[in-house]
Amino acid sequence: MGVPSLVIFDMDGLMFDTEKLAYQAWQMTADHYGFSFERALFEQFIGITNQDIIRKMDEYYGPEQSVQEWRAYMRLKKHELEYSFIRGPNFKKEGLDELLSFLQSQSIKVAVASSSPSEVIHRFLTVSDILPSIDLYVSGEEVPKGKPSPDIFFEVCTRLKVHPKEALVLEDSPAGVQAAYHAGIPAFFIPDFVKETSIIRKLKPKVFENLAEVEQYLRLL
Repeated sequence: MGVPSLVIFDMDGLMFDTEKLAYQAWQMTADHYGFSFERALFEQFIGITNQDIIRKMDEYYGPEQSVQEWRAYMRLKKHELEYSFIRGPNFKKEGLDELLSFLQSQSIKVAVASSSPSEVIHRFLTVSDILPSIDLYVSGEEVPKGKPSPDIFFEVCTRLKVHPKEALVLEDSPAGVQAAYHAGIPAFFIPDFVKETSIIRKLKPKVFENLAEVEQYLRLL
């Protein structure tokens, strides 16, 4: 691949180390309501929208369960866990600031395409002091279908007037990698909570340990 005109970042688990907070909040919710919650189920939630999470919960636990109430409680607990964590030294993923600085120095556009709500994206980018480095952010709730549908990536490319083939997606979730594939955008996989799945084995994206490695790779293009 050549030098991209646009780099599209996922957010949770890719820019910020927040997936572990979500998992902890789900465990707290399961303890509170008395239902079982397996890591394998949580891994299916990574990278998808709130609506799709609730749909998966309905399928897993049955429509008679109060899954929307569980989800609301989980989001409350996650917000409580985030309050101090997002202001701490371990919030940002390794290499994030340096990668953003490099992209800016090369006049490469930067966007965030996250399944999180817009207000969460804005809060995280603001607290981390990187909002000025972002040309655009789009929430999965702003498009008809969330990841693994390509809608969110098409929306980013349309708004920034960049052809998908001139973009690059950075993702930590199989759903995000799959969405990039469907959009015709090259994707790099930087594993966080999910290390490997059948989707990753099938699509074979370039895999990096962290964002610092991504920066090193892009510098050689």
